[in-house]
Amino acid sequence: MPANRVLEVRLELATLNELFVAPEADPLAGRPHGESGVNRILNELRPTPNRDVHATLVLPASERTVDLESRCRNALQRYCDARIAHLANDRRSLWHEGRATLWRGVLFLVLCMLGSRVVGDPKFLHPVIARFLDEGFVIAGWVALWYPLDALLYQHWPLTRERRLHGRVRTMRIDFEFRD
Repeated sequence: MPANRVLEVRLELATLNELFVAPEADPLAGRPHGESGVNRILNELRPTPNRDVHATLVLPASERTVDLESRCRNALQRYCDARIAHLANDRRSLWHEGRATLWRGVLFLVLCMLGSRVVGDPKFLHPVIARFLDEGFVIAGWVALWYPLDALLYQHWPLTRERRLHGRVRTMRIDFEFRD
């Protein structure tokens, strides 16, 4: 794979646990990051989500173990699988909410269109007031459809994107370096 297709990320961590749990930020001690290593990788990946990831984790020598790579890979896969499942559930919930609110929005639009026909007839009201109410009912009806359509058409895209990013992080190449 061409080098420009791979995102190279180097993380200096105090413990392997900081890959998943955000440490306390301490800029005075040289630790400006207050987020987990996975979140830092995701943040680097967001502008170019189609790139593969190669992460180099720099750990203290005391963290070196025989099974470090397999433990880290398994933990990362479990973490990403849990996040992917959570995001998929959020997406399903959003679709359910969009469909549930859509019928209410359509019903409200129908009622507003009927109201528009009734009050829009200038026989009962001054023509300016009749036109104002006529258009107000139509606008109110369409505004009622805004949220359901937004939920069904657009709000799921950020969740889908995050699922894909977690999938990239799940399969990223990991190397380790140790410092004294």
